[in-house]
Amino acid sequence: MLDYVDAVERAYREQGEGRLQLLPRHNFWVDGGAAGQGRSLKIGGAALPGLGVMGVPTYSAGFRRGYIDLWVQLYSTETGEMLAILHGKALSLWKTGATAAVAARRLARADARVVGVVGTGYFAETQVTGLAAVRPITELRCFSRGEEGRAAFAAWARETLPGVTVRTVDSAREATEGADILVTVTTARTPVVEGAWLSPGMHCNVVGAHYPDAREIDSLAVRRSRVVVDDLDQAWGEKGELLIPLAAGEIGRDHVVGDLGAVLTGRCVGRTADSDITMFCSGGTALEYVGACAMLYERARAAGAGQRLDTEGVPC
Repeated sequence: MLDYVDAVERAYREQGEGRLQLLPRHNFWVDGGAAGQGRSLKIGGAALPGLGVMGVPTYSAGFRRGYIDLWVQLYSTETGEMLAILHGKALSLWKTGATAAVAARRLARADARVVGVVGTGYFAETQVTGLAAVRPITELRCFSRGEEGRAAFAAWARETLPGVTVRTVDSAREATEGADILVTVTTARTPVVEGAWLSPGMHCNVVGAHYPDAREIDSLAVRRSRVVVDDLDQAWGEKGELLIPLAAGEIGRDHVVGDLGAVLTGRCVGRTADSDITMFCSGGTALEYVGACAMLYERARAAGAGQRLDTEGVPC
């Protein structure tokens, strides 16, 4: 996981240093696009010249519950050559956990130990794995609506994180109150966490959905927090946690203090004091995929893994 965390952080530094070119995610809807609940093809792109790579992640979503079919094409920014084609189902989980870990490493208090997780599904395991890589977790509180899923996640956490006290709790409020770091990673379309439950000094990783009419947390949670996003253009185009209170006049665009790259390079300050509530509001971007794929490509070459596709001489 630390390899992913470092790779994603290098990619976000490209953003902070002004070298990144990013195509925000676009949805091509097969059906149900107006409600953001239908089947779609999603495409984005990023060029990271400092890392020598550019790429395009493309994936289908909504066809099978909990499953995406994701591919990333990786190119050289020096020669234009296609370097690799990577399947991204596992990659998506790991880079998402790594991105949240980068945010926590920069925004959570140095003494953060207690983690609350709301949502124990598809993406939750790598969220916790990422946090454990950057903070010495001592307690993990788990909540999801399904008791069976909650128990299975807790069993996984006990086996994976020795020495961590793992507790299942009966409500999102129990998972939230008193935690140092809160993770919301659900498919909820209406708030499951209230701002009144947040404690001074807490850091929140709000992962969830990326549709304008969906949100996991309420407006008060956003208003109480210093908010950092993965990419400003993409967040203001699709993240309901921000768009809903903006439309209601409860926040302005200046409520978001900046993007993660700006925090990493010191162009903006995420946490100003131990008492701040900080929030990373993330929907996932192409730059994370491309940054992670650059690392995986180099590791695969060094290990002799993968299959080389010889395209020389192939008729067009």
